[in-house]
Amino acid sequence: MQAARVRLPVGVYKAFERGSEGEALFRQVTSDLSIEEREYFSFCFYDKEEGIRHWLYNDKKILKQLKNLPQEFSFEVKFYSTTPTTIVDDHARYYVFLQLRRDILTGRLPATADTHALHGSFVVEMTIKCIKCYFFF
Repeated sequence: MQAARVRLPVGVYKAFERGSEGEALFRQVTSDLSIEEREYFSFCFYDKEEGIRHWLYNDKKILKQLKNLPQEFSFEVKFYSTTPTTIVDDHARYYVFLQLRRDILTGRLPATADTHALHGSFVVEMTIKCIKCYFFF
């Protein structure tokens, strides 16, 4: 079985065993990233000729969705929570934060000064949680 190349939220690529349906690949990646709250995430792939992002359906066969495109996916946030503080899983919250930061920096997600300030508070919160994890575990 051919390996799928997946761009992780930290910006690196990793090869995963590709199943016939997207769910098998999705389970591998979420398990590798220790994500328990999976509902916010999905895979997307890009049609570079048309410049369009497509979401991969987990219940359909991967090859039928790709239509001769390379087996390269990006693991991204598909749904942003309206209240990020309700995300209980620290890993999921961290990867949502990384995606949010990237989307704001690249201009994909326009933001006001208030939104930038709120995002800054999330950065501080994540930093403090990471420091606590480092020193107490």
